[in-house]
Amino acid sequence: MNWNIHDLWPALCYLLEWHYQHLIFDEDGPFIIRQHAVALLALIGPGLQRDPGAAPASSPLQRQLVDKLFVCFSKWFTAAERNGANEVINGRVLRFALMRRKRDLRGFYFCLFCFKFSQKLLLAGCLWTAARAKSIGGPEPYETFLQKYLTPFVRSRCFNVIIQTISSSSLILTHFEDRGQYGIASLPTLGAVQVRYRQTIPTLIVTRTYPVVLLHALLRLTRNEQLSQLENEIFGCDAHRHYLEAVCARTADGKQKDADGLIGNWFVQTIEQRYLLDFLALLGRGKGGERQTSVSSDGIDRTIALQLAFSITCTISETFYTALVKLFDDIIFVPGYYGSVAAQLAVSGADLQRWKLNFKLLAQRVVQNEVNFTPERDGFTATGWKSPLLRSSWPYSPLYLMVDKLEKGTPKLDLLAESAIIDTGLRFPELLEACGMTIANPTECLMYLLAAFLGPDSKFLEPDHSAVIERRLGALRSLAAGGGAVFAFETTKIEDRKSFYGLYQLALDVFQSSSYGHAGFGSVLMAPLAQQYDVRWRNMVWSEYVAVLRFITCGEHELFGELEQYLRPAESDIVLLRSYGQALNSNLLRPGSIPHRVANHHVQAHRSKVKVMPPLSAGNAVDGRLQDAGN
Repeated sequence: MNWNIHDLWPALCYLLEWHYQHLIFDEDGPFIIRQHAVALLALIGPGLQRDPGAAPASSPLQRQLVDKLFVCFSKWFTAAERNGANEVINGRVLRFALMRRKRDLRGFYFCLFCFKFSQKLLLAGCLWTAARAKSIGGPEPYETFLQKYLTPFVRSRCFNVIIQTISSSSLILTHFEDRGQYGIASLPTLGAVQVRYRQTIPTLIVTRTYPVVLLHALLRLTRNEQLSQLENEIFGCDAHRHYLEAVCARTADGKQKDADGLIGNWFVQTIEQRYLLDFLALLGRGKGGERQTSVSSDGIDRTIALQLAFSITCTISETFYTALVKLFDDIIFVPGYYGSVAAQLAVSGADLQRWKLNFKLLAQRVVQNEVNFTPERDGFTATGWKSPLLRSSWPYSPLYLMVDKLEKGTPKLDLLAESAIIDTGLRFPELLEACGMTIANPTECLMYLLAAFLGPDSKFLEPDHSAVIERRLGALRSLAAGGGAVFAFETTKIEDRKSFYGLYQLALDVFQSSSYGHAGFGSVLMAPLAQQYDVRWRNMVWSEYVAVLRFITCGEHELFGELEQYLRPAESDIVLLRSYGQALNSNLLRPGSIPHRVANHHVQAHRSKVKVMPPLSAGNAVDGRLQDAGN
């Protein structure tokens, strides 16, 4: 039997009339009735779509349905304006609406879990449906609803109470620990139940004050209808600006990794992340460079928009590949968002376009399911929403291609040429960091810089690349000199794969064969040999790679930290001291070089120490032999 939703309009009109009479919007009213009304709107909404260019329908039944819709909307928004919408959550779920999600987010928020914050969800349902009803009933009832009911609500004290909670109830800004990891591994989890930071009792992920569902509906309506004044009042207010700044602070303060646990959470992605993506669509300057909203010029700084876009890229899953491409096109690689910073670093629009294409290639390689390339698609797969698309340090990721080549032993680089890798992987992060974003911690930065030297054709020696590398090394040295960089060589991994130990061994092998005495390369290899770090690094180099040290040409000013950090405290490891003595005795080190000065200092310090100690033990006999080796 063939039928469409239009066949149900008489019944839907009756149900709307019933809800108008019996639905109590206030908190003391039955929430299950409000939930039923949300499901009803989710069913009606898709049926209100018309073919583009078609004239407004004039059927009495159609007109009756639209009129009844706006009468209900007006009544419920009036109640919200007077009494607010801050009910307590109930864990009851409406599964019906979940099946009604269509492309372009039609009925999207009706697809969500209908916890007992049905007031906000009902208001959002009204807004998602109102614009569609306009296409059937014409502009008059719609304009009346906007002017007499929606606008007063947005400007009311009750709405201000709702929007003030956006930061405190945010899913993105709250630290969660997924209870699913303590459950049965084979059972899928959407992440609805979480353990919050410093709590032991599991709670629902969405709090009773959560306003994003309603704000998203307002965002879509004001954007589509070009209601710039209302848009700016809502999204340019102090509470919303504070929320955006708090999200951006994760990248500015280097706390992006705290949000890594959100990548696999279905609720975070389908509610708040989609909201932020749509909000950024308002701020996107596009190819023409013209603003699309007054919010950007009047309320939101371009730097915040850039930081917000970058923050989202770090928690986006494979399912959102097309959204990532849009962020690349509209914000992240648009010259206007970098202003004078780009000019100071000699970054052109052509550079940004070239980098954008490179990162698109890298992102495409990660996508496992081809359906994620489709802009308009229904639903999620567990693999899609749980698979991160980019690492939190993704601007540096091109450099890992050279590490990957060495490990696999492939004859040539994959995807990008060596020059493109160095240019993209160093200059673009430099641009972002100059705009206030912290992409990687100091150890990760050092490791990525080390990877820049591992190319098959030693392109780091070319003047342009060498200048960029030296500039990046200089910035990291300044951080170390100011006490801001204490490297964590034991625990850090790049791309969540390569430890410093493995990368360091690769670099030592490459340095010995094709470093050409590059001072910057040598200074990076010297970094873990400072006395403050584990002696195993010094033992490894001085026993297994001592021939490498002859080619280290960096000066004292090129070290990470002061030379004193390589000399104090005096070395006490007997095996290492013997290695120092043997290297000095066999003339493996260039006189006057940093390794020579370090080895000589520690041998002399140990010799002085031995002289004032009575040679009564076997250990002192060993010390004596070491002294002889040093001579």
